[in-house]
Amino acid sequence: MRKFIKTCRKNAGLSQEQLAEKMGVSVVSVQNWESGKTNIEMRRYTELSAVFNVPVEKLIKEMLIEEDKKRPDRWPGFLFHDDTNAIIDTLHLNLAQQDLFGLLYIYDAEYLKKTMIDFNTIYDDLRKIPYGFIEKVGSIQFMNQVDGLHDVIKYIRTEFLMKVLKQNPESEFNVKKLPKELICEFIDEGVKPADNMADWGNDSKRYEAGDSLYMPISMKKAKMILPVLEKGEIRFNDGHWTNPPGEDAPEEEILMHGFKPDLWREGYYSKLISPYAILGGLKIVTDYRPISGRKADDKWFLEINDRGRQLLEWFREQ
Repeated sequence: MRKFIKTCRKNAGLSQEQLAEKMGVSVVSVQNWESGKTNIEMRRYTELSAVFNVPVEKLIKEMLIEEDKKRPDRWPGFLFHDDTNAIIDTLHLNLAQQDLFGLLYIYDAEYLKKTMIDFNTIYDDLRKIPYGFIEKVGSIQFMNQVDGLHDVIKYIRTEFLMKVLKQNPESEFNVKKLPKELICEFIDEGVKPADNMADWGNDSKRYEAGDSLYMPISMKKAKMILPVLEKGEIRFNDGHWTNPPGEDAPEEEILMHGFKPDLWREGYYSKLISPYAILGGLKIVTDYRPISGRKADDKWFLEINDRGRQLLEWFREQ
């Protein structure tokens, strides 16, 4: 916002002193606006709009962009490999790219219907974009926007991205700066998996499934089970590690699979579920280990590990 105010003032041919006089404030106030030391009160936006001959909506939009940049980085990078975090660092869009995504969505682009990463076919959909839009931004700038947009949406499910953009139409999309509930949803449901079964032999130049995001955790499960394990380890089952969970297994996690509480307690599901199904997505934040005398008498315990405690702290931080 400070840069925008300074640019508008110069475009209007005004000095800091002249702007201060027109606004009825001190020169120091104008200097503070342009240095970012103080924010402009909303009630002054209408005056600024008249002085600069700039729509008040434009001033508000610039203010929102500036505030958006101050959003904290909330990404739980400690859960993921460096390669994954490097990709996450690139998953942000500017407002022009978001407008382009909206146009592709409106014009029913085939690329946006992809649920997996396979081939880059976004250029096949560009003929659907009205020429007026391309002419407005310039063809080279338009292609830059396409490339930047593609580098993001190849990893993200269309439904998730559209949900975020509708909730925050004036904010630049940035995975790392989303609210924590949306970060959790992105990790669990918003990432496109790679289609490694795609026949890439005849089109290897456009094959992209080699680059994908690996999310080895279920945030939904972790949020449910880690507070239980924080209170102490749980005796999960006896005998072989694949045996069905015993009575001490965490009911919250088991019932997450859609089982009815009464039937679970009666043992109705005991042969229908395995530790593998329950513990999927929890491996990196828990330890599943035996305490045994003889192999046939193994007692398997589930406990939270250091990374799990770190994730619990992340969940609880404001």
